[in-house]
This record gives sequence, structure tokens and C-alpha cells, in this order.
Amino acid sequence: MKKFYPKRFPFVVLLVFALASFGIAQKKDVITERNVRAQMEFLAGDAMQGRGSGSMFERIAAEYIGSQFMQFGLEPAGEKNAQGAQTYVQTVEVPGRNVLQDVKIGGDFNNSAKFGKDFVAFEVSKMQISGELQRIKFDETPKKGAIVLITPDENAKFQEFGGRLAAIYSGGAQAIFIAANKELGEQWANLAERKLSLSRRGGNLFFISKEMMSSLANVADGAKIEINSQFAQGPKTYTWNAMGKITGSDPTLSSEIILLTSHLDHLGVRPTAPGDDKIYNGADDDASGSVAVLELARTLANGKKPKRTVYFVCFGSEEAGGFGANYFVNNLPFPKEKLIANLEFEMIGRPDAKVKPDELWLTGYERSNLGPELAKQGAKLVQDPHPEQNFFQRSDNITLARQGIIAHTVSSFGLHTDYHQASDEVKTIDFTHMTSAINSMVKPVQWLINSNFKPTWNEGKKP
Repeated sequence: MKKFYPKRFPFVVLLVFALASFGIAQKKDVITERNVRAQMEFLAGDAMQGRGSGSMFERIAAEYIGSQFMQFGLEPAGEKNAQGAQTYVQTVEVPGRNVLQDVKIGGDFNNSAKFGKDFVAFEVSKMQISGELQRIKFDETPKKGAIVLITPDENAKFQEFGGRLAAIYSGGAQAIFIAANKELGEQWANLAERKLSLSRRGGNLFFISKEMMSSLANVADGAKIEINSQFAQGPKTYTWNAMGKITGSDPTLSSEIILLTSHLDHLGVRPTAPGDDKIYNGADDDASGSVAVLELARTLANGKKPKRTVYFVCFGSEEAGGFGANYFVNNLPFPKEKLIANLEFEMIGRPDAKVKPDELWLTGYERSNLGPELAKQGAKLVQDPHPEQNFFQRSDNITLARQGIIAHTVSSFGLHTDYHQASDEVKTIDFTHMTSAINSMVKPVQWLINSNFKPTWNEGKKP
């Protein structure tokens, strides 16, 4: 029987195949705003109670991310379960952390100030400190070994000067006193209830009340100041890392590791926070970075197997002192020399007005050749426009960088005022920007995991 073919059949067939191919490509290669929104709504919703470091809600976040890794087809990289099967979550024991109980400040002046009432601690890394008092401004260099006193503007925000503190420590200060201004006064009760462990970051930072400032008014520069901190061993706690991987396909390059990371925790619930909202949701910080890792995992798992092995890790307890990242880097599941580079993703939920709308920035861009090389491959990465904030040292990447690993953080944090506030909620996220930001990193990361390029530190820039 003679077969009948409409004259337009070839065109229709081609069109159908073209549309089908386009649809497949869209599903495999393009990160959608719908997926970004869905993950953000879960991780940063009120039901997750702010994913407090070491809390059960942090664990739920890790289990959720791990289950997504499983769904995407990643291999498990966490601990083994009771049946001996590897999982997507790593439990990290934080044994008996020393918790700050009391601080006494004395020296060459009469002082009856009480810890929690007249001054509070933001960070303590040494139990005994002795040095000379020195009043300086944020942009001044301290004397080596000094205990500096800084009086910020009354309406200054902590994030405006927080990053400058690292430069003061680098300049030789042992400890920093900051006079409480309006913002710090409003946060006083919240700061006073913090349960601090001995910090690994090297800072000793105290906020001083207006009353205690009055007692220091007649104390001359050069007076001896002594700070004695008392710690008591607290119960052991836990934190959780979510971990998955894609094993490389190239016999020569598969032993080399590219590490894509974020931190999954935030500040939890703060009963003494000002206002009615006590949940610190941490939408931008750092649910946004964790979603970036998730979506990169989804996209890379749907594509051709990379030549290099890729690890996807969302760290726990960054906000409490970097315990998840610290455990990971000291218990690597592969030889350290095989870890080629780490890209941390943190706070990409909104554009930064200091760069172009479609650009992201890389902390420590000038420290290695990784950022410039990724930019050559199409990454819209530029130098950090906030060098005074020292962001390179303020995320989990620094834990790896101090071990010699090329590690940087991708961000677009524009110093918005919701940082570490209950107002850092999903409703503040610019989903068009965030989706575009993650998409812009796909091809550069694909190049990195398939190339033989090995980044190096620039001379004198290794931390």
C-alpha cells in the first residue's frame, strides 16, 4: 500500500526533535528558580528554627542536603551506618568544649566591673592577657602587645567595622575593647547570653558599657590592663557535615579533588533578641550558599562524568567556630596533596551594589591565580570590593587555606543590614539574581573539574 506523507512532515519532525532536545538540555543544564526557591524555603523557613550550630535543626538540614545528594545520584561520602553502608552525613563530635564562665578585668586602675553587666565578650582565644592600654581609631596601627580601646560612632553598625578588627590584630593588638554604641546597646542582652568556647581564630574582643567607659576615662594610655578568663568544661556536643561526591572518570586526573562547599548552620533562636521575631533564619547566611552547592551538584551529576573527582560538602557549626570544616580538613578522606582547590559559596542571595549586577566577587582574589583563571573561563568573578572587611578570613575557606590549600569564597554580600539579624529571611532574597549567580558558575566549574589546571598562591600571598 502506498504510504502518505504530508508535505510538511520533515519540518514537523525536525521541530519536534529540536524542541525535545531543547527540553532535555534545559532539564540537565539549567538551574531553575523554582528549584532554588524550593530549597531556600525549606532551609531558611521558620520550621527549621534558624539551623542553630550543633542543634537538632542543624542535623535536619544536613540530613535534608544529604538526601538531595542521594536523589541527584551522587556517591555517599559521609560516615557508615549501623549496617556498614556509607551515608551522606558525617557526625562530628565536639568533645567537652570549654565554655566561658567569667572574665575579670583589672590592672593599674580601680575596677569593679562585672562580666555580663558592664562588659561582654564576643570572642576569647586566650585565658590570660596582659598589656598596655592604647586608644586608637579603626584605621590606626596599634602598638605590639597593646590592649586597644576603640570608640565607634554612635550610629555605626558592627558590620561596618567588624572586618577592620582583623587588621588591628594583624598589627599586633592582643585584645580589643569597643565602647558600646546604639546598636551594641540594643544587642547587649543577646551578647551577654552567648555561651562562648575558646576561639581558634585568635581574636579577643570585648564590648564595654557606657558605665565602664566612665571608669576608664581617667586611665591614661600605657596603663597596665589584665584580662583573666575562666572556662568550665561543658558537655560534649555534635555537629554535622553533609557530604557527597562524583568520582572522576579520567585514569590520570580522577585522584585529584575539587571541593565545593558552604556552611549549613546559622544562629538558631535567640530568646533575648529585640522585637517579636526570635528566629535567625539565615536565608542569605548561608542557606543561599548551601543551595548553590546543591544546584551545582544536581547539574554536574546530570552531565557527563568529570575527569577529576568532585566533593560537595556543606559544613556544620561555622557560626560556632568552624568545627565542621576543621574536622573535615584534619580528617580528609583523601591525601591532602590531591586537593586541588576549594570554592566556598556564602551569601549570594542578593546583588552587591559595589559590583555590576551580574557579577560575583571572590575573597582573596589577589592571593592566587584561581579567580583570574576562572574569569577567563567565563566566571563573572571580580575582586572583593570590601577589602577592609577581611572576608577571606571570615568563612570556612580560611580553615583550608591555612593548611596550604587554594581556598576562596564566592559571594555577593553587599553589607546589607540583615546580616546576623532575625530579618535575614527568605522574603529578602533576590531569586533572579541568585539563580543567575549559580548558573554563571556552572561552565567555569565544569572547566575546572575537567582540566589539568592547578592553581597556585601568588608570591607572598599564602596565608
